Amino acid sequence: MYLRASTADQTLENQRQSIGDWLADRGLDWDDVDQYADIGSGADDDRDEFQALFDELRAGAYEYVVCWEISRLSRRGATLQEWFDTAADTDTTIIITDGAVETVEPGGQGRFVADIIGMVYQQERRQLIRRIESGIDRAQREGKWLGQVPAGFVRDGDGYLQPNLNPDHNAGETGYLELRHALEQIDAGGSYRSVADGLPVTRQTLSTIDGDPERRAWYLDGDADDERVDEALGEVAVDE
Repeated sequence: MYLRASTADQTLENQRQSIGDWLADRGLDWDDVDQYADIGSGADDDRDEFQALFDELRAGAYEYVVCWEISRLSRRGATLQEWFDTAADTDTTIIITDGAVETVEPGGQGRFVADIIGMVYQQERRQLIRRIESGIDRAQREGKWLGQVPAGFVRDGDGYLQPNLNPDHNAGETGYLELRHALEQIDAGGSYRSVADGLPVTRQTLSTIDGDPERRAWYLDGDADDERVDEALGEVAVDE
């Protein structure tokens, strides 16, 4: 039996109920079968239990492999084809307890529909990747900040970078003006360690900023070559 939830927040209850009914119809219960279960994306084939079951399938260890839906095995068309090819080679029947196809048998019954379902999953995955890439491209064109936010800044609700002028120290935030003052202290001869003391920032962070002329200018001069940062720093100029 193979079960998979995409995230830890999802439940396996529907899968267990459906597979449990299949077992009960045959006078079996969960103690009578080997069980494999993963939490992870169906687009990721490096799931421990999935790979363990795949190894057993290749070895011809099982006459039947039961799952709730084909998507629980994988959402990658190529992986599903390899899976069903291996099942055919090892005379293993794949049972799907809640899907458009009920069995994929070594002789080929159910394979055509299963392959179509696999192709649909593959196309859906491609479309999802394209949508994600399109969203990233659009956000970049709009000047929104993607990735890790630089020290002393925050990302506002619309995704734009802003200097953090009211840092929450309890949350480990360091303010923009605090970093400016810290760099001024370093220029006056203070050590990275002594200046970092009392701030929620490491001496390594201060050293990295201080050693990068462009980054230093963000804090000491209030300007930047990056248009997104330069736009954010305009807010500091207004406030000051």
